[in-house]
Amino acid sequence: MGDPLPSDPIPLQELLRSRMWRYLQTFARYDFQTTMFQPVGGMDMIGKAFAREVGDLIRYGAKVTQIQQNGSGVTVSYVDTASPSTVQQATADWCICTIPLPILSQLPVDVSAPMKSAIDSVPYAASVKIGLQFKRRFWEEDDAIYGGISYTDLPIRQIAYPNYGFNRGGRGILLGAYMYGGANSFEFTAMTPAERVASAVEFGAAIHPQYRSEFENGVAVAWHRVPFTLGCAGEWTEAARAQHYRNLCQIDGRIVLAGEHASQLPAWQEGAILSALDVISRLHERVVKT
Repeated sequence: MGDPLPSDPIPLQELLRSRMWRYLQTFARYDFQTTMFQPVGGMDMIGKAFAREVGDLIRYGAKVTQIQQNGSGVTVSYVDTASPSTVQQATADWCICTIPLPILSQLPVDVSAPMKSAIDSVPYAASVKIGLQFKRRFWEEDDAIYGGISYTDLPIRQIAYPNYGFNRGGRGILLGAYMYGGANSFEFTAMTPAERVASAVEFGAAIHPQYRSEFENGVAVAWHRVPFTLGCAGEWTEAARAQHYRNLCQIDGRIVLAGEHASQLPAWQEGAILSALDVISRLHERVVKT
C-alpha cells in the first residue's frame, strides 16, 4: 500500500488572487446555508405539489387587469389569455395579492398612497439561467466531477453539475450559466435566446474543452423578458426597505401583498412562504377582531 504524500500548500497570495474567497461565503450565511435536499424531479415539483392540493381553486390563464376595493370587499378584473376580448371579474372579502411588483405597478390598484409608493419603489434584479444539453456526461466520465458548482470569473459566473443519476449513460444536462445582478445579467438579457446559449458554450469551453464537441442543445431564460414577472426578484436597498417595507406589507383596507418581495428573504421560496404564512396570520387576527 502506498503511503500518502502531502501536497504543497497553495501560497496565500495565489489564493487571494484567485478571488476564491468571494464564493466561500455563498453557502455559509445565516439565511442561505448549504442545501441538504432537493425535490425529486426538480424544484418546480414544489409548485406542482401546491397545485395538486388546491386543485380547482386555481384559475389558469387569467391575466389581472385591475384590482378594486371598497369597505365590503375586493373585485379583481381579468381576461382569459386564450380569449382576452372579454373582461371577467372575481369578488371576495379579501385579496392576498402575489403579483410581482413590476407588473403590479402598471395596474390600476385601489391602495393607499404609501402602499402605491412602495410598490413603485422596488426594482427587480436581472438574472439569466442557461441550461445546456450534451451528448454524454463528460464531467463525470473525463473529469470525475459529481455534482457541485464551478465558480468562475467569466460572464457566465458558474457551472452547476447534476447531483443525481451519477454514472448514468447517455445525454447529460448542465446549468451552463447563472447570472444574478451586475452588468453581465443585462448584457445576456439583451441577447436572443440562441445568442445566450452560444455565448454560454463559448465561455464554458474555457473550463471544459469538451463543450465544443459534445454540445447538442440549450435553453435560456432571462427574467426581465418573462412577461409575468419582468425581473427575477425584489432588489431592496437598506434605504428603500427602511422607507417602504412596512407600507408594502401593511393590510391596506382589504388588500394585502405576499411574496418574496414582501419578506426579509427576497428571491427565495423560503421568503415567499414565510410572507404568505404571516399574511394569513394577520388577516385571521383582523377578521377575528372584527
